[in-house]
Amino acid sequence: MSVLPTSAEKSIDLNGIFSAIDFDGVQSIVVAVSGGSDSLALLYLLLEYRASRNSFPEILAVTIDHGLRRESRDEADYVGELCRQANINHRILQWQGEKPGTAVSAKAREARYKLLCDAARSVGAGMIFSGHTLDDQAETFIMRSARSKSGGSERGQAGMAPASLLERQVWLLRPLLNMRREELRSYLRRLGIAWRDDPSNESSKYERVRVRKTIMGNDLTPFCREIRERASDRVRINAEVAETLPGCVTITRGIVAEIDHRRWGLLKPEIQQLAVGVLLAVMGGQSFLPAATACKRALKFIEETTWHRKLSLGRCIIEMRSGKILIYREMRSIPAVNVEPGVSVVWDGRYRVANGSRQPLVIEACGARRLGQLKDRLKDVYGPSALSSPVIVVNGADCLQVFDDHGKLPEGVIIERHFGLFDNILVGYDELLAQCIAMMFKMQAYKRSPVNQINKN
Repeated sequence: MSVLPTSAEKSIDLNGIFSAIDFDGVQSIVVAVSGGSDSLALLYLLLEYRASRNSFPEILAVTIDHGLRRESRDEADYVGELCRQANINHRILQWQGEKPGTAVSAKAREARYKLLCDAARSVGAGMIFSGHTLDDQAETFIMRSARSKSGGSERGQAGMAPASLLERQVWLLRPLLNMRREELRSYLRRLGIAWRDDPSNESSKYERVRVRKTIMGNDLTPFCREIRERASDRVRINAEVAETLPGCVTITRGIVAEIDHRRWGLLKPEIQQLAVGVLLAVMGGQSFLPAATACKRALKFIEETTWHRKLSLGRCIIEMRSGKILIYREMRSIPAVNVEPGVSVVWDGRYRVANGSRQPLVIEACGARRLGQLKDRLKDVYGPSALSSPVIVVNGADCLQVFDDHGKLPEGVIIERHFGLFDNILVGYDELLAQCIAMMFKMQAYKRSPVNQINKN
């Protein structure tokens, strides 16, 4: 017997949920299904939407067994049985290894995203679907607002984006951000589908659960309105930075950002603050924007317009030099990393090195000794900025990447610029900004989002 509702029973606008997603040319999609009400409802809504279309991508349902509760395997098997009845493929992937003692939720999310990306790559899927709801969005907004009042970033108050790019390859889509959890549960009840509740979702020791209980059953319209405004502001400021940054900043060989002081002074303060934060993050190899206090300190240093000064901030040097502002990685706390054959690492948060050769290699900073031997090659490179540039050492021979020595690399060894700010998780609101940085560093463009990032809550 079909578990899909009849036309008379339908009360959810499928087109309103899915029609904004560009499925053209997509061969397969991954749906993250835990066994809870939100993800199960998403799965059945996708099945119903598929039934209304002439063609639709293959669906792979994936359940991540984190191994943190005894019931988790039974819940995963339950999802598998539902998928068997619906005639769709299902995989159970386990979070292997020793579990952390602290920050379990954050590390479990990181592991979950990695496993979902692995599953997506295995079937050539460019999209992963997640069942985050309007309730989740409101909870996220409230928690981030509280952190903002204690010094956190206000950008987070835009809430979860409708889409985020994982590992530069797969878009994580959240099509249910406009829907209440109870509406989805009513939908499952009409289908006769039971869900499995995670007991931790009732434990008040978790901040999210405490927030959830305060808004349960409440009208979320005020939250929706403010989230939408915050998201629009974030996209607008990102777009302004993306439009103006290339006109006043030059990136040389990926290791130094040179800012034209006169043009910089014409930018609005809010644009300057985000721009300097992005430059500090990408030049310093950081995964997050600096705190607002750090950005304001950098701007104050720049505004004083006294030349031949340096400031160490956010693993970077900001240097005022003859009408220009230079930002580059400071020569401090830079590791030397061994990379065995078949291994890929991110070095210093700035470069990804993949060793596809048959021999081990070392990646380390150039340093003063090497730099002193290469003065004749420093035509367009500011010497102090090259100190922290990467060197690949293979069998005792150096390959200095700042000097474009790629031809000296063994076959199979790849080194490329890495932006922790965007490459791990690119929040969809920041897509234009990320594309701008990729262009300025002459890197491959990021994969375009298949949805509109402003959620019309």
